[in-house]
Amino acid sequence: MIKTSHKKSLIIITVIILIIGGILGFSILTLKTFSYEVKTFSSYEELYSFLEDNYQNYNNYNNQYGRGVFTPMIMLEESEVAKSDNGDGSGGDISNDYSITNIQVEGVDEPDTVKTDGKYLYILADQILYIINAYPADQANILSKISFKDNIYINNFFVSKDYLIMFGSSYSYPILYEKSNIDTDETRDIFLEEYSWDVATSVIKIYDISDRQNPVVEKDIEIDGNYFNSRMIGNYAYVISTEFTYDIYRAVNGNASIRIPEIKIDDQTSKISYDDIYYIDSPEIVDTMTHFIAINLDTMEVNEKSFLIGISQTMYVSLNNIYLVYINYYYVQPLIRDIYQPSTETTMIHKINIDSGEINYQTKSEVPGHVLNQFSMDEYNGYFRIATTIGYTWDEINPSSNNIYILDENLERVSEIEGIAYGEQIYSARFTGDKAYIVTFKNIDPFFTIDLSDPRNPQILGYLKIPGYSTYLHPYDDNHIIGIGKDAVESNNPNFAWYQGLKISLFDVSDFENPQELDKVIIGDRGTDSSALYDHKAFLFDKEKQLLVIPIILHEINEEIKNQYNEEPASEYGEFTYQGVYVYKLNLDGFEYKGRITHMSEEEKQYTEYWWYWYESSSYISRSLYIGNVLYTISDKMIKMNNIDDLSEINSINLD
Repeated sequence: MIKTSHKKSLIIITVIILIIGGILGFSILTLKTFSYEVKTFSSYEELYSFLEDNYQNYNNYNNQYGRGVFTPMIMLEESEVAKSDNGDGSGGDISNDYSITNIQVEGVDEPDTVKTDGKYLYILADQILYIINAYPADQANILSKISFKDNIYINNFFVSKDYLIMFGSSYSYPILYEKSNIDTDETRDIFLEEYSWDVATSVIKIYDISDRQNPVVEKDIEIDGNYFNSRMIGNYAYVISTEFTYDIYRAVNGNASIRIPEIKIDDQTSKISYDDIYYIDSPEIVDTMTHFIAINLDTMEVNEKSFLIGISQTMYVSLNNIYLVYINYYYVQPLIRDIYQPSTETTMIHKINIDSGEINYQTKSEVPGHVLNQFSMDEYNGYFRIATTIGYTWDEINPSSNNIYILDENLERVSEIEGIAYGEQIYSARFTGDKAYIVTFKNIDPFFTIDLSDPRNPQILGYLKIPGYSTYLHPYDDNHIIGIGKDAVESNNPNFAWYQGLKISLFDVSDFENPQELDKVIIGDRGTDSSALYDHKAFLFDKEKQLLVIPIILHEINEEIKNQYNEEPASEYGEFTYQGVYVYKLNLDGFEYKGRITHMSEEEKQYTEYWWYWYESSSYISRSLYIGNVLYTISDKMIKMNNIDDLSEINSINLD
């Protein structure tokens, strides 16, 4: 392996691109040197010039490939605006035995639409936040509800002691004015209705819920951009908002000005100062401003920083760092006009340190390929590990392969495994300590076990080929992994397979070089689905209780009317017949089916032929959790409480 610093590598790559560009008759970037340092702006005018140059480079680049030119539109800079009881009076028991949100990193909480603290349930259903006195189950009742304005959409929330922290986005219509000169404050108050469009802000609402019957707003925060994601570590909530710079930066009748992003805390609105907006002096063309907010939930102090980096597509968060990643494409234009070669894609990685509310940009890096989701990334013992796929299974010119890269604390690459499973792509990945597991798929499921104990010499030690694939991997213990995905059967075409019903597997990795499928269960036929396939928070597992709960949309083939003339019987979809959760007892002896729970009414069951209805139905069970020996299932329509042992119904509460 050639060890070259990331900065030098990027300079070399930039020079090569420029040389090729000159030979082929196009220009991507103006030749200049870059320091790769994190900088701030000295004025709003310097920020404007940076964005203007950025868009010029962006347009020049796109012109070469027929993408069309985007004309930045700049809005004027608007004036700055100066400026030990249970809590419900009922007492009652609290259980110390309850499930928490299924998270990736211990100690790093993730927001969700359902939370519990062992006494109360907090449920976001159809844009209403319900606080439920949930334990004991036979006395459960709604204590209070929080609703929101029509222009606010709440995504998810945290609960921390006596605080409820909610996140979402708000949309409003701005008033745009002309401004003749960016160097003066002169404006003409002309409302230009034709340039009006929705402007998004991220909304953070913190409620004091010490009295669960009467929640009170403690802190109200808004910042420009769309809510992206959040995490909570100890007493600090970290929130990320992103906005394209063409939402910050607009033109009116050709007269240039800048609308500086704003933050509003309670009733005080202020601009984000130009010297609080950071950028990296590099050749990367950026189109997004990313705002970081840290909230101390003890003091309600708010810290904010903004960075001009690319649009974040997913993120991984450890106890000390946030890693934002997104795909970057490089195109090569051949000599023959209007014939284009495939792009080369890389994953850009930005590392931001977080420490007791402090936010500091660290460094950036780039690895080949695209990343699947947050579970394709991990930080361990100071190293950052990432699994990517290059190319696509269907692309003969740019066929797929898979890789694992290990980077040090400065995001310098120290090792890699490349070319894993040519012609296939990663369907799931999981890092656990000094081990990694990936599942690739095209027509069969190779389950790979990878040794990362020596970060400078990672090795694939074993693999298992079985039908189907897993889209989510969950540790059972140090020697066993649960996989949830789809079963599959071979087709007449050797290049792909027909996926079938939902499949849950228990893998034994105690012999790391020879992983085995210890047991499996297959639910339904082709078309059967589960939100747990792509949303890990819908997955409920507890080893001590031997409990596994999965939401299922069940499709079954009616054998009496099955198409007997289908040359590929495995391609046939089943009919929708059921939605609810399937409950299993799971231990090292395997899966034992215990039963299922639904929120479907008898009236609704007559509409089972309309499968699409159930994906949007208020009866769709999206979450499950337990408090003590009670299993709670939650939909927008109701909460059901069932005994975990025999699934007998204890109680239910209808929601609005």
